[in-house]
Amino acid sequence: MSDQTENFRNIVAGDDRLKARWEAVSDKIIADASRLLGVQLDRESIVALPSARLAVLTDDPLSDAYLGEVKQLEAVQAQIKQTELKAALEAGNEDALASLPKGRAQRMSAARALGMVDTPTAAPTSVADEATLLRLLLTLPRAERLSRAREWGIANG
Repeated sequence: MSDQTENFRNIVAGDDRLKARWEAVSDKIIADASRLLGVQLDRESIVALPSARLAVLTDDPLSDAYLGEVKQLEAVQAQIKQTELKAALEAGNEDALASLPKGRAQRMSAARALGMVDTPTAAPTSVADEATLLRLLLTLPRAERLSRAREWGIANG
């Protein structure tokens, strides 16, 4: 922990007005990061942002530079990289596929970490459910369609 962030924490902890300001500023940054960048932050990460600390201590508005500072956080860069990898894999990018581990179990673990492995859907209980599943099948890659249709009980074999 740097001296700057430790000093900031000590200053804020001793003043109720600064605590409220800190919560408001950090809530805004967390919401904006989620909405604009698609990443999740916590207050512990935000304390490293100079613009956030400055806004709290000076009562000035949050500078426009804060989003750039958020993008520089290691945790945010890792989340953005994971999101980009998932999008590339879903688009069928061969380079993205080659970047995954070579072993089957490791690839499945990587896919789970990316949120790409779905839990099986229950077999249809009505014609409407079957129609919904058929439409869903059309969104799947060709190689997966038949196995998923069998799994859902709408294909024989």
